[in-house]
Amino acid sequence: MVMNKTKHLKSVDESGYLSVSEASQSLGVKEPAIRNYLYDGKLTTYKFKGLTLLAKDEIENWRDRQRK
Repeated sequence: MVMNKTKHLKSVDESGYLSVSEASQSLGVKEPAIRNYLYDGKLTTYKFKGLTLLAKDEIENWRDRQRK
């Protein structure tokens, strides 16, 4: 069951979001893994002018949970 969580943004504070590539580097996984997490609804997708973004704090929380 797909639970994709997508939110559309009207503006972006660049310091609060990461690209898929940046998120994959932060979590130490490949980009397809991030896209699978997005597709499965495990992470929230933010769309802005054709860009797929992820909230930086959500990625940091995800990374911290994986380390435990």
